[in-house]
Amino acid sequence: MPVAGGGFEQCYNAQAAVAEGSLLVVAIDVVQASNDKQQLEPMLGKIGALPGELGEAETLLADTGYFSAGNVAACEAAAIEPLIAMGRQPHHPPLAERFADPPPAPKKPNAGRGHGASAENARRQEALFSA
Repeated sequence: MPVAGGGFEQCYNAQAAVAEGSLLVVAIDVVQASNDKQQLEPMLGKIGALPGELGEAETLLADTGYFSAGNVAACEAAAIEPLIAMGRQPHHPPLAERFADPPPAPKKPNAGRGHGASAENARRQEALFSA
């Protein structure tokens, strides 16, 4: 996998599916691929193969590394609501920015450019939901 400062190290990428209520790890996978986007669908398969006694997955929470239109569609096909971050926020904002009043909420939910969403996130939303 690529590492900070350049270069390459032999590493592994571990995935875990965790039940929200009990924090029980219900599925795991370890791969050598560095990109998380290709790891969501195999985990959905493992979640779908779990015994019925464990219940049904209703919602999937994932960071921005898993975001793609294909992964959102895969979650919806599995009848699981995807809550996948569409972008990153910068670390360590200046104090004035950190303690500033929040911007007003958009007039309609998921309005794209409202409530601090970047233009890139707006384009992702438009591309994802216009299909």
